[in-house]
Amino acid sequence: MKKKIYIIDWNNFIYRMFYAIPEFTTKDWRYVNAVFGMAKFIKSLWDKFKPDYIYFVRDSKEKNFREEFYPEYKWTRDKAPDNLKSQFDLVDEMIWKTWIKIIEIPGYEADDVIWTLATKFWQDKNNNVYILSWDKDLYSLVQDNVKIKDTMKKKDFGVEETIEKFGIKPEQVIDYLAIVWDKSDNIPGLDWFWPKKAQTMLEKYGTLEEIYNNSDDFTWKTWEKLIAWKENAFLSKRLATIVCNINLEINEKEHIFDKEKIFNPDAIDFLNNLEFYSITWWENKDLKNFDSEKIKLQIIKNNKDLEKLNKIIDKNNEIVLDTETTSLNYMEAQLVGISLYINNIWYYINIRHSWDKIDIKTAQEFLENLLNSDKIIIWHNLKYDLHIIYNFLEKKAESNTKNDAKQVSLF
Repeated sequence: MKKKIYIIDWNNFIYRMFYAIPEFTTKDWRYVNAVFGMAKFIKSLWDKFKPDYIYFVRDSKEKNFREEFYPEYKWTRDKAPDNLKSQFDLVDEMIWKTWIKIIEIPGYEADDVIWTLATKFWQDKNNNVYILSWDKDLYSLVQDNVKIKDTMKKKDFGVEETIEKFGIKPEQVIDYLAIVWDKSDNIPGLDWFWPKKAQTMLEKYGTLEEIYNNSDDFTWKTWEKLIAWKENAFLSKRLATIVCNINLEINEKEHIFDKEKIFNPDAIDFLNNLEFYSITWWENKDLKNFDSEKIKLQIIKNNKDLEKLNKIIDKNNEIVLDTETTSLNYMEAQLVGISLYINNIWYYINIRHSWDKIDIKTAQEFLENLLNSDKIIIWHNLKYDLHIIYNFLEKKAESNTKNDAKQVSLF
């Protein structure tokens, strides 16, 4: 029987969650947006994928061996913000509460441990290994039963997808990174050799070593560049090469992904203490919900519905407003719908769902009129929602400007 093994880059994910979810605090002013993101992520793993085993891996807090021979390694990376650092221990505690062990090996980065684990597991063809990380060097691990799972793009990268992404085979990714400067890790690379050039050379010669073994194939100018940056090239390859033979003593029982383990009473109490009720709602018997509060929901999907809603708004002074969007990043998010809560009834204005919907211009006019009214509007994520609405209305302003320009040009 096939086993699904998930290896997760702790460092990658906690940063992603912190920047993806707007900052918020508990009642006692603890920042918990990254913790909430990680908790929601763990729950979604069970709901959507149900892996058999899960391994959280993180960088060692100690100096790693790459810094010994290249002190500038990763110097370009920004330090973690204080509001994120304060959440590290809470994330660890949350993971431990789910009875999942976090692996950290002194002197090694998470990538080295991930590679060692993947090497151990892929030898058994009954294992399907999924690596959850955004580090480019880990694509060199990809093969038939090892894939990179990109949770943002909702895509698994196997051999074909990796070739499509980089233009080279998985086993050439390290050589590729040695040639092309990796800004995130401050790996120097080769000056003057851009990605397309690296792809072309590796397609012909296979490895960095073979490129340097074929001096007669290059023009004088190209070879001069290669020689000038040779030391950097092999230093970069050494930095990018991941260790795969760390001595790991792994107890597989500590990494079984089981519902009873994940949602054990201690874990539920911990999440409730952080006020993450949207994650633990099924355990909160007294938590109010639509049924218990007898709340109705009405979908606003045409202009006639919207006219009725406007009349209801006119008769009420307080309105709860929330936005439904395509992303937690307000810079790239699109407004999908608007939720309004008035007198025990939820109204949902559909803007971009596939079913019947309000056109964009009408939705923009509705929001403008509402924001310019004297109504008291109650928000949940005020800063985020205002960004979304501002961006949504800005598109209308841009459209009007273009139309004005067209009209002016006619005269």
